[in-house]
Amino acid sequence: MTVRSIRVMAAALLAGVAVHASLGAARADDTQTGWLDVASDPSAEILVDDVDTNKATPQTHMPLKAGHHKLTLVTKDGAHKRNIGFNVTAGQTTKLTIHLSS
Repeated sequence: MTVRSIRVMAAALLAGVAVHASLGAARADDTQTGWLDVASDPSAEILVDDVDTNKATPQTHMPLKAGHHKLTLVTKDGAHKRNIGFNVTAGQTTKLTIHLSS
């Protein structure tokens, strides 16, 4: 193994840990993880379990720990906000499309 490959693996590991930690996932393995695809009209900032993901809709394949979660979408201008409870099943993708203007 070269020094470069070790650095690349370390960077990938650190990035993966940061993503999973910010989304509340305890483990990265598929037996405990599912995914969220979320879209909204208009586009909105995404919070999962009251944690800002630093992402905006639309997003696909966001890893989350299997179980119940709270999604909060807030438009960039703050005019619309919606809280939604949803479930993630391990190894599966939950797809949500939310209309915020109504």
